[in-house]
Amino acid sequence: MQYITSLVEVLKSKGENFKPLNQKKINNLQKKYDIILPKAYIEFLSVMGKGANRFMLGSSVFYPELFELQEWGKELAEENNISEFPKNAFIFWMHQGYQMAYFLLDSSPNHTVYYFSEINTEWKRVNSFTKFLEQQLIFSGLKSNK
Repeated sequence: MQYITSLVEVLKSKGENFKPLNQKKINNLQKKYDIILPKAYIEFLSVMGKGANRFMLGSSVFYPELFELQEWGKELAEENNISEFPKNAFIFWMHQGYQMAYFLLDSSPNHTVYYFSEINTEWKRVNSFTKFLEQQLIFSGLKSNK
């Protein structure tokens, strides 16, 4: 593991268990959308792509919902009069139907994340996928903000 080592260590120290997503299902996801996923995201899926107990509980980020996120994200965008996403956007996370996040599929192994919430209707930017995951640790109550 290169990108999510510290995340895994924190979650393990909190007693969280991981449900990995096998390579075949990751390949199926890439095949369905005709894309190549970034290394950091593949690492995340390989370790906890089916869940990680309390981490991101209530969020649509795990298998099998991965296969629905593109459609759900576009519905949320339409409901909020958001113009089209960039063609290389991949929605990887939604929460309770009013928040979503995507990254752009390019050559970066640890992509910038773009985040939207109906509460604050402007797009926010997070410097990397791993930084987004670290923020989710805080939101999940598994790590303090200090």
